[in-house]
Amino acid sequence: MKKLITLCLFLFVCSIAQAQMTSPKDSLEIVQKIEDWNRAWKTKDAVLAAKWYSADAEFTNAFGFSMLGKNAIESYLTRVFKMDFVMAGESEQTSLKLLPISENVVLAVSTISRKGQRLSDNSALGDRKTTHHRLFQNREGWQLVAHLISDARSIKTNKH
Repeated sequence: MKKLITLCLFLFVCSIAQAQMTSPKDSLEIVQKIEDWNRAWKTKDAVLAAKWYSADAEFTNAFGFSMLGKNAIESYLTRVFKMDFVMAGESEQTSLKLLPISENVVLAVSTISRKGQRLSDNSALGDRKTTHHRLFQNREGWQLVAHLISDARSIKTNKH
């Protein structure tokens, strides 16, 4: 029991130390960049959506399509935003956590709930939940260097 308490205390102290690695100013900057992405999806603005990616950023969407670099990501999103069936519906960010990795690296994990999206045959997709894992690095300002989107489905019901 004493070892368990010691371990819990150690993990708590480590989490406090990690939380202090990102200043409130830096946290706000990262959150605003994520908000730009969310706003870009509502307005179908690929330039805004790709604005904070680094030139060498890695991007993988929920269907496994991968892009490398800000220009490729912007080009891909330009095509996606023209697909009416993809853009149907409304998205809402339901959670966001900033997890400092080091003084200059932060992992941002957010959850998006999307209602009303359609399939390519225009049938209803149903409600979706996706999780976004974004790795930000401070390179004279916070840049998005990696972004992985996962589609959260139950393996038991195949529903989101």
